[in-house]
Amino acid sequence: MKDKKNNAHTQPDMPPSTLYLWRLRTLYVGYLGNRITFSAGAHALLFGLEDDVLLDVGGEKFRARTFLMPAGISFTADSQEKQIGCCFLDPLGRDYLFHKRLMQGCEPGFYCDSVLQDRQLAVLKCAYLDSLDADEVYRQLADLLFPAAGTAVEGFVPDARIACIIELIRSDPAQNYSNDDLARHVGLSGARLQRVFKEATGIPIRRYRLWHRLFVTSSMMSMGSSLTDAALTAGFSDSSHLSHVFQNMLGMSPSSLLNNSLHNRVLVGAGDPRE
Repeated sequence: MKDKKNNAHTQPDMPPSTLYLWRLRTLYVGYLGNRITFSAGAHALLFGLEDDVLLDVGGEKFRARTFLMPAGISFTADSQEKQIGCCFLDPLGRDYLFHKRLMQGCEPGFYCDSVLQDRQLAVLKCAYLDSLDADEVYRQLADLLFPAAGTAVEGFVPDARIACIIELIRSDPAQNYSNDDLARHVGLSGARLQRVFKEATGIPIRRYRLWHRLFVTSSMMSMGSSLTDAALTAGFSDSSHLSHVFQNMLGMSPSSLLNNSLHNRVLVGAGDPRE
């Protein structure tokens, strides 16, 4: 996310922008600036809380209040200097399939205008304006942004092998398992695991590992860790390595988003314990 201008700094009477962190999902509501560039490691929903978001994908222009973008796609969004919401979805693709059937297809390969968008926008605006805590926001978004644990999602067939790999990476984010090490855990060849993992998640294993390390870093900084300590615990070689990955994936420095201030806050919630 490349931030050229942060309106929260020019509107001191506005609530702080908030980054919500849950075990499988991440949500940002507030101001990120005018034009922001994404190349995320997860499927994402993008919302214009006040007006349409203007999207540029490979030079093609689109506008809508809601967009569903698959993992790995690069795009630039213009928020028109207004409030936005950005939700990064679960890695196994269950959320993505849930939303895909509720939205209109766009070229090239993404979706817009959810049938649920009026209700989604109402909750997201409330989360921002009322500064709701993470658990309350998660509860209100069940079956709007996150299909609840008992909700059947058409077309979703869980792959226990990929779930195992994801949990292994999450259990020790600093461990640099080789692809062959991971493959042996689930009885696949290294090449086969790479193909199956990307088919399920939309991204390579290495990119998912880095994406999860960003989550760990963000969680630790929300609890008061320094940038350096958070980076090392998450598995980055140093804070410079973290900053490089953060900039590459999100287009901005970690300190500009993660340092709690009058204009930004980071909240960690439990999510759904059944997942």
